[in-house]
Amino acid sequence: MVWMLLIGVLVLALLYILWQMELVGKTNKSLQAKLQQREQELLRMQQAVFQLAEQQKMLLEQRLSKLVLESRLSKQEMAAIQLICQLLPLVTRESCSKAVPAQQTIKLYLRQHKTLEFGQLELMMIKHSRLTALWQNNSLISYLQLCTVAVALAEETQAQLNSA
Repeated sequence: MVWMLLIGVLVLALLYILWQMELVGKTNKSLQAKLQQREQELLRMQQAVFQLAEQQKMLLEQRLSKLVLESRLSKQEMAAIQLICQLLPLVTRESCSKAVPAQQTIKLYLRQHKTLEFGQLELMMIKHSRLTALWQNNSLISYLQLCTVAVALAEETQAQLNSA
């Protein structure tokens, strides 16, 4: 009799464990579906961000192309401004997909392409106080603002040259 009671308790315990495992399995499937949905949403958002970065790059390059070759900014500074605008989609992609800071992405690019020295770029950022804080922040948002402010700086120096 005791053995039957013990076996009955064990069977009930096993049934309870099986029931809990089934509940965990259902919860797991539900959470996996939600995770997959979030990942798809994240991919769509990243694609939209990449497209916006490409459009921003084109707008900034259009603004730069309107500037006459003569400027109060040196040729190196103008080249640096063009470079940071050109790198906007790359910096955005690296920041969104791999969480790589803007300056690290630029360093890697400059090592591979040797178009400009990273030190020259940093000097320009320090020289122009409006760019310094944005450069030091080293985030995607500040990089977007940095590109816009740098182009505005080039436009302002061109306007000052024209009015003089």
